[in-house]
Amino acid sequence: MNARRKLRLTGSSIACCAALVLMSFYAAGCPKSTKSLATASDTIAHALANAQQAVAIGQSDGVISAKDAAAFNEYAAKVAEAGLILNQGIRAGENAQTLSPKVNAFLDAFNALNTQGLLAIKDPKVQLAVSTALTGAESAVAVIAATVGGK
Repeated sequence: MNARRKLRLTGSSIACCAALVLMSFYAAGCPKSTKSLATASDTIAHALANAQQAVAIGQSDGVISAKDAAAFNEYAAKVAEAGLILNQGIRAGENAQTLSPKVNAFLDAFNALNTQGLLAIKDPKVQLAVSTALTGAESAVAVIAATVGGK
């Protein structure tokens, strides 16, 4: 199995998990704000998967180094970790006061990915693909901040 096929499977797995979370929110009859958060979370998961896929393809094509890909993926992992912690807080029904620091940590991680993580990518075509994927997530990040409260 080649690297691109492995990446498609990984991206599909992430998207499938995000879709299952989204469906569970709808099936549970959650409030509209929770549905908005689920949709935003799904959008961000897809964007991160697409950005990581672009980096991995750039690496397999030899246009970016393994070191640069690893540097980008460190920032992506921080976003995923902060997102998971935030998601757990939302699912636990935490109030805005306890969720706000989690939202801020997520926003900080996302902003670092969108700036410093993107700078790790030297190839302009891969950088454009990653930037485009992350731009798609920015409005979803704004929905989370507006719904839960944050910076």
